[in-house]
Amino acid sequence: MSETRSNPSLRPVGRAATFGAIAASTLLIAGCGGGSGSDNAERLLLSGPNINVAVTIPAGWHQVIDSSNPSTPEMVSPVTCMGNQEVACATGLARLATFTAPSPEAAAQSVEQAVGTAPGVKLGNIISQGPSKVGHRDGYQLRFNFSNPGAKLVSEIAVVPTGSTSPNAQGNHEFSVILVWVSDAPGAPKQDVIDQIIGSALFVGGQP
Repeated sequence: MSETRSNPSLRPVGRAATFGAIAASTLLIAGCGGGSGSDNAERLLLSGPNINVAVTIPAGWHQVIDSSNPSTPEMVSPVTCMGNQEVACATGLARLATFTAPSPEAAAQSVEQAVGTAPGVKLGNIISQGPSKVGHRDGYQLRFNFSNPGAKLVSEIAVVPTGSTSPNAQGNHEFSVILVWVSDAPGAPKQDVIDQIIGSALFVGGQP
């Protein structure tokens, strides 16, 4: 169900602030994935150190790294996005993180707010939110619209617990987060790639 956005007051928790803020950072190429982008082409696996989740990415995307926050794995499309404007020119983006928050809702809202702090970004409406499957686990999703100076975008944040069921001393739990967005620019990936990437989640660390 769609709803009009309110102005959330929740502050970013844990690493969520830097997780979203790298949209405005200078990026360096960490690796490339070639391919024609066809359904039969080899797909790519996005993961990283200290990240408890991995996802499958379509061919035709490539991996980038933010030198100020290299622990956040990220891939963008198309492969022609290079140099310090990779994220700005990306028509598709996928990011992973593992951090603590008091609840999956709080984790999702923290990442959404962090995305909204990038220069030129305007948050739009929440399209849907609530419990959902992340891979084959019970998780939480938040899908929303936003825009930047060059395009309109649809984004989904998927959150799944991968830590202990008991909270830490601050009352927080560990969650793995997947952020995927696509733009309406010509040649952009279709929106169903969002569900494909999130649905491909594999859990490679944390608690079962």
